[in-house]
Amino acid sequence: MSLPEPYYNDDPKSFAYPTIHSRWPKIIQGAIDDVKSVINTNENLQSTGTNIVIQLQELLASFKNDEVVRSFTTSEINLSKEDLKSYNSTLIKLNEHKKVTWQTGPWLYLECYLYQYINNLFLAEIKQNSFWSKYDVFQVLKDKTFQQSEFGVLELLKKYHSLVADTKLHEQQLTQDQKLLLFRDFIDISLWGNATDLSLLAGNVTLEDIKSLQGAETRKKNEENILVNDIEDAWKQLINKQDTDRVDIVLDNSGFELYSDVIFALFLLDFKIVKQVKLHCKTIPWFVSDTRPVDVVNFTEQLKSSDFFPEIHSKHKQDIDFLNSKIATYIADDKLTYEDNIYWTLGGNYWNLGQHTKLYEDLKKHSSLIIFKGDLNYRKLTGDLQWDKTTPFITAIQDLATSQLPILSLRTCKADVVVGLKPGVNEELIERYKAQGNEIGEFWSSSGKWAVISFSNGKN
Repeated sequence: MSLPEPYYNDDPKSFAYPTIHSRWPKIIQGAIDDVKSVINTNENLQSTGTNIVIQLQELLASFKNDEVVRSFTTSEINLSKEDLKSYNSTLIKLNEHKKVTWQTGPWLYLECYLYQYINNLFLAEIKQNSFWSKYDVFQVLKDKTFQQSEFGVLELLKKYHSLVADTKLHEQQLTQDQKLLLFRDFIDISLWGNATDLSLLAGNVTLEDIKSLQGAETRKKNEENILVNDIEDAWKQLINKQDTDRVDIVLDNSGFELYSDVIFALFLLDFKIVKQVKLHCKTIPWFVSDTRPVDVVNFTEQLKSSDFFPEIHSKHKQDIDFLNSKIATYIADDKLTYEDNIYWTLGGNYWNLGQHTKLYEDLKKHSSLIIFKGDLNYRKLTGDLQWDKTTPFITAIQDLATSQLPILSLRTCKADVVVGLKPGVNEELIERYKAQGNEIGEFWSSSGKWAVISFSNGKN
């Protein structure tokens, strides 16, 4: 079967077009401003920081001038722990078809390339000043946005404490149907937690935006906007597990989404649905807000800090102490674990996961269900190709459909690719989105207002 074309940056009917012309320049400029603010307060960083700023400015100019995208150099490859050779190999193949420029190349590949490129600028300065070895140019934005999420954090905190402690619901003998209802609720929370993706909100987020995206009422209204809902199939997979007893979550954003994912993990452990939950992180600063291991550590410290969430600590200390105790206990007992892997920051899709032996064998041997969070993971699962939107999910994920890996994708739609829809749904949504005053109806799939919950048992 011949595969569809990928989405390209120069297609005005693809969300790639406004992404590369609006979001990418803002993200690069934000990185420039961030490094400038650092070196303005530390004279020891003037030389190395200035070098980084100059190269970020050159990157921005290269992008604006639509220059040809270059391969990573030997020195860059040697500096990085990432697999940059794979980026070069892909670029060679792409150039055989058409010379890849910033504004015309394939969206998914170039977006991944961009973050690897930015990361390498910092690596190049580490020998001169080790400060940059652990520096995350997006950290200030991550922290600010999570701090602005206090409303949603408190709401979910009270819900969790009420369920687990006050009612002692987890100590009762619940029926499978009752557990399924709870599973649905926590999946829903984890799904819409993605609605605060910082790479979309970067430079344009307000407290009211955060509140409107995180409330329980909003989640309830949004249930009708879940276009594909395979929750029951995923639940059957989970409760019928045989030799495995772990849920793996391939994380997306840090901050509030990580918070909602951890709450979901606690639910699975509290109610003894599985014995362990493993969180999978990115190795480098990635797509502005994606979670690294250090973000998990920061997250636990931020929850403990009365300075970070003063309102919660002053008025709801019992609730927050209960949550912090739960997280600390599960981490100490190795029931809640986290790790990174460079596989998640490669430039292509996830169809070749079986070739990454150590990661694949671990998932195959231990995981009852692998949950992929968010838009980017969905794009990588489906190859970010121009599939007809009625294409079955198991077709779009190619080799993963027979990989023996049970996969659940929780995704609020923020990019073009969507599969598994019933006939006529795409056309209806295009017209509805236009009727709401939007010029390009096809951009419904990039608006974040709709979602899909897609499952593959790995045996099809």
